[in-house]
Amino acid sequence: MMLECKKNNLMKSYQVKQVIVMRKDLNMRKGKMIAQGSHASVDALLSMFNCTQSGDEVTYELKYKPDAMIAQWMDGSFAKICLYVNSEQELLDIYNRVRTEKPEIPVSLITDAGFTEFHGVATNTCIAIGPYWDNEIDEFTGSLKLL
Repeated sequence: MMLECKKNNLMKSYQVKQVIVMRKDLNMRKGKMIAQGSHASVDALLSMFNCTQSGDEVTYELKYKPDAMIAQWMDGSFAKICLYVNSEQELLDIYNRVRTEKPEIPVSLITDAGFTEFHGVATNTCIAIGPYWDNEIDEFTGSLKLL
């Protein structure tokens, strides 16, 4: 499913994706990178839901009315793009820009506790942006390279 938008008589198709931005300067093991990216992906998605607990029952409800954007991503495409930055500052700059300029876009910063790597020091490892419209995410990540 794609949303089509007519602007100036040009047809543009928007798709939904999630972008995971990883710090390459940390030289994490591949398994660690996968785990950190997975944490970020799930955390960003869950930020789109309200969680309520009643006794032993936990309920998740989408914070806003389901629309074409979330329906497109949840129908099974789950498109994810993995990109990288070379420093913590670059990672934090993107994270803060998204939060400030487009607070409606889900964004999650993952800080590893340092138990298995990083010598016990809590370390910012990655962010996930979205799921959201690809053109909106590209405003923040369009210049980054694939991991």
